[in-house]
Parts: sequence; C-alpha cells; structure tokens
Amino acid sequence: MVTRSESMRESGTTRGESVDCRGSTVDGEWVVLRDGSSVSLGSLAAGDEAAIASWFAGLGTETRYARFFSPLKALDRRIQVELARVDHVDHEAIAARTRDGATVGIARYIRLGHSRTAEVAVAIVDDWTGLGIATMLLERVAARALAVGIEQLVAACLATNYAVIRLFSRMGEMTVGPSIAGTAEVRIDLTRPPLARRPLASAAPSTID
Repeated sequence: MVTRSESMRESGTTRGESVDCRGSTVDGEWVVLRDGSSVSLGSLAAGDEAAIASWFAGLGTETRYARFFSPLKALDRRIQVELARVDHVDHEAIAARTRDGATVGIARYIRLGHSRTAEVAVAIVDDWTGLGIATMLLERVAARALAVGIEQLVAACLATNYAVIRLFSRMGEMTVGPSIAGTAEVRIDLTRPPLARRPLASAAPSTID
C-alpha cells in the first residue's frame, strides 16, 4: 500500500540479528509477541532516517511492492526524508524495534490537508510477520489519530492484499472501493466499530500481522 504523498514523490534482517542502521522512538512500550520474543512500540523520532533505512532493509521484494507499488531496490532519498518528517499530529509514525535496535515494523498516518481524514499505511519486515506486530501498530496509530481529531483513515492497497485489508477491517467500520488497475481504496471510519467480520472471497491466509 502507498500513501498519495509517497506516490507523488516516487513518479534481510533475521530475527535477533543486529543491523548497522539503528532507530529511536519518542516513547517506548515493550510488548511480548506470539512467539515469546518482544519489541518496543513507540512514536518514531522526527528526522530518524536511520530507523527508516533499517526498516526498509528488512522488507522483501513482494513486501516492498505491496507497500510502495514498486519493486524498489533502494529507497529514494526524498521519500526517506519525508517518511522521517513526523510531527506526531498531522504525521505520525509508530515503530516496532528489537532489543538490538533494528526497526522491524512501521505504521503511519498522514493527515490530508486540514481535514479529519488521513492516509494510513503499515509494513512489517518479512522475518517478523505473523506475530501480531501490525495489529498492535495499527491500534496505536488509530488511537493517536482519534486523539488529534482524525476520524477517517484511507489507504490505497493491492486489491489482492487480503492480509492488510483484514487488518484495516479491525480498526473501524470499513468500506472497500472497486478494484482499478489492481488497486483498491479502503476507507475506515474510526468513530464506528468494525462491521461483523465476513470472509473475503478468494482470501489467502493472513501472514502480515
């Protein structure tokens, strides 16, 4: 999935392995994952490009394509700077970090103008998927968004990315637009509870969370 801002600008770590690029968070909350390991969840510090680089390095080819709609081999510097330009009000990013400093997941929202709507995105590095990190990051992103007056989140994602659509459906009442060129727009109303969960047609098993 990709935010509109990123799209306009852009026309393997293993579990427990240390990396050269380390990141920092404004606050930190240690949580235990499904496999017994733990990560720290907290707001990305403004200007922390090292965390962005650490996170991007752990994304596999398919994950990068799903997140950026492009099989990026390297992150464009302009996008890296933009992703690190958080102010915790109009642009928030919540990161998951290991005890050795690797950033293994990031969820964010970017407010659209001065509205009550923001774009949302999430991606977890391949070796840390399926442990509940994405769910916890999105829960915190939703809480932060509501706290600053954002009531609706929107996202463009691959129409076949059932895993991330399931994740978004847990955040609030969700509508999914028609697929156009393989992508779909998801809208989440944070002020209304999720609708009764229904199985998605042809849905593949979820692994991202």
